[in-house]
Amino acid sequence: MFFWCLAVLLLLAPLYKAGNRPLPLIFLELAALGLLFAIVVAQRVPLGLPRALSAALGVLLVYPLLQLIPLPDAVWRALPGHDEYAAVLDRFASADGRAWRAISVVPAATEYGWLALLPPLACLLGAMRLSPAHAARLLLLLAVLAAAEGVLGLLQVGPSGRGMLYFGNEEPGQYVAIGTYVNKNHLAALLAMTLPVIVGIFAYSLRPGRRVHGHTPVAPPSETNAKRTLLFASAVIILVCLLFTRSRAGIASALVGLACAALVLVRADAARPDRRGGRAASVIVIGLVVVSLGIAVVLGIGPLLRGLQPGELQAGADFRSSIYRATLRGAIEFLPFGSGLSTYADVFPRFQVADVGGFIDYAHNDYLQALMELGLAAPVIVLLAFAAWIRRLVELLRSRDARSFTLLQLGAGLGMAPIMLHSMFDFALHMPANAMWFAALGGVMFNNGAPDPARRKAKIIPP
Repeated sequence: MFFWCLAVLLLLAPLYKAGNRPLPLIFLELAALGLLFAIVVAQRVPLGLPRALSAALGVLLVYPLLQLIPLPDAVWRALPGHDEYAAVLDRFASADGRAWRAISVVPAATEYGWLALLPPLACLLGAMRLSPAHAARLLLLLAVLAAAEGVLGLLQVGPSGRGMLYFGNEEPGQYVAIGTYVNKNHLAALLAMTLPVIVGIFAYSLRPGRRVHGHTPVAPPSETNAKRTLLFASAVIILVCLLFTRSRAGIASALVGLACAALVLVRADAARPDRRGGRAASVIVIGLVVVSLGIAVVLGIGPLLRGLQPGELQAGADFRSSIYRATLRGAIEFLPFGSGLSTYADVFPRFQVADVGGFIDYAHNDYLQALMELGLAAPVIVLLAFAAWIRRLVELLRSRDARSFTLLQLGAGLGMAPIMLHSMFDFALHMPANAMWFAALGGVMFNNGAPDPARRKAKIIPP
């Protein structure tokens, strides 16, 4: 029951604008509260988080709450970056102009942002509670939904750039896939996350250690080959759709993720008796890229190549670099405490320069935006989380366990890499669905391989 609650939550999250609207986000938050209650209270099982990851989560969850604590007016005015707001209060505020105020420039936005952290947290802890069999099933379900997003995205690709298949979302123009998202880059991030996971599932399926000898029936070769063919076809659909999102950062990060998956899984399988899983990973990646590029050429790769023209690349780089410079100025001004979680859209216009037109509500770099909003807490969180991720990858690579679950965990962990790279050029992790999938992959990666309850009762050694 717990597995299906977690799976349904993850599968529903992308279906309506990736949860990036108040109503679906409220639903996700309420569901997350239920899952967290089941994890922390009902199951009464120690969390078992690595120290670095526990510290990162602790800072991430506690520091925004500290930003909401009211401070005396004199202290508030002395905070870095608050002098201009104090001047506005002196000129326009009523009699309560000297009231106590929080560090956050917009406390309501910080409350909103803190609550949005609950669904990813629930997905991380929930995935860590799954048995290896349930973890494999969860990743397979995510791959199936990503393939469905890919099919929808390819159906959207056409010369008109409009139609019912956009479901009221932004119509981005000709030959662009956005799926159920409102932004092509955010769909690209979801698809890029899934590709290394599928490679991991392939490697996992080829390892005999995943079967419990004498208790789990082995499927006939024809059925097994049919399932692998469907999985490979799903990966092809995902990669072709990813190409037609025309998201440069998404495509590049996906290719990096696939290359890392092939190299790491081969390395991980090298010391095991049966090396079929690792060797197959490299073959699958090469075949996947070749077949997908061939299909993209048949469908028409011209619009995709236009996005790679020097003029297009330079214009995008200039736009983002202007935002980055302005964001860095703002982040330095608010150091060390930050402007408040989720206050970027309210604060950035103060630093916006003339060559950055329009309303900018995200920094197009999650790390710089976090630095502005959270101050010095941001690099602490990022470094601790990254250290935990690297350490876990090394542990899995050094594992001499014959079980195939480590290969599946490596696939999940490597699936996190594309979106970590993508977040340097966009704000994909600000989409609730992407953040939840990212956290679920992290949960599988940090999973300690708890045995399935049914097998535990039967005293069967887990795979």
